[in-house]
Amino acid sequence: MKKRNMAALALLAVMLLTACGRVSDVTVTTKEIVVPEMSSKDILVNSLEYLLEEEPEEETVKEREGEEAAQDKEPETAADNGTVEMDNAREKAVICYGKNVDSDLMQEEITAEEITPDVLLNALAKHNIVPLLNTKALSMVEREEEGKKLLYLDISGSFREYLLTMSTEAECIIISSIVNTFLANYDADAVYITVEGETLVTSSASYAEALSGGTPREIMAYLTAAEEETADSIAEPEE
Repeated sequence: MKKRNMAALALLAVMLLTACGRVSDVTVTTKEIVVPEMSSKDILVNSLEYLLEEEPEEETVKEREGEEAAQDKEPETAADNGTVEMDNAREKAVICYGKNVDSDLMQEEITAEEITPDVLLNALAKHNIVPLLNTKALSMVEREEEGKKLLYLDISGSFREYLLTMSTEAECIIISSIVNTFLANYDADAVYITVEGETLVTSSASYAEALSGGTPREIMAYLTAAEEETADSIAEPEE
């Protein structure tokens, strides 16, 4: 009996030792598992810190994009405003020119920073009304005489030379175009045309009187009447 009891005690002791060993193994294993759990927490904390650091950078990118968009937009607005201001600053003028002595004058609207006699002459030159080169307005004076607004337009000598190469019909178109253009833009009643300070004289007429406009055919009638008057004065016998 004693031997059996001793054997049982020995077996019990072995079992207890085995159980303790297993507990130790479990404890060790548990400790090994705890370590990665802590590492995961550290990783999670670090990840959150990283995300928090990234957010300001995203906001900065958006702010930069907004600033770049605003910079791109501002020059366009400024350019548009500048264009509108330039358009508003330009003055308008009407150019009258003809192609045929029996037709009414045509009209063309032009714009310029300032309407001057030279601007009008240059625009007329594009329609062959005056020579393109070396034709300038030497002076232009506006006067009020007997309730009427008169223009005294003095043109360079090349204009007279140009007229001397023209037929009477072409001359009437040219004179009508110049007179109507200047009367329309200066709101005048009549215009005197001189060349280098002297009365304009061509092979067809002497333009000593102020011209009040009219179509090329009306200018032709004026020249015809002037010629007849001159012829009559020459034909009259001397007393």
